[in-house]
Amino acid sequence: MTPASNPPDEAALRAVLQEVRDPEIGESIVDLGLVKSIRSSPQGVQVTLIPTSATCPMADVMIEDVTEALRRACPDGLPVDVQMDWDTPWSPQRLSPALKARFGW
Repeated sequence: MTPASNPPDEAALRAVLQEVRDPEIGESIVDLGLVKSIRSSPQGVQVTLIPTSATCPMADVMIEDVTEALRRACPDGLPVDVQMDWDTPWSPQRLSPALKARFGW
């Protein structure tokens, strides 16, 4: 396929990211609220992540894991760009309701 092929929509990409686990916590990055934005167009897929801390030691691993998962889900040749937003603070309010309940928040 070429980059002109229809890329997966945001819902499909979110479902792919649901399966990506935070390397330290072992929970879905979606449920942890680490996915700030997903953009999908014929020109490429862009995902912005939020780290759980300003000194997240596993940020590079998360970027690699997300990039790999998205490339498997996208047409061959479609550019995939994953960035970490170090300026947006993470908070427990970003957790899914199920994780809030499980973590006691």
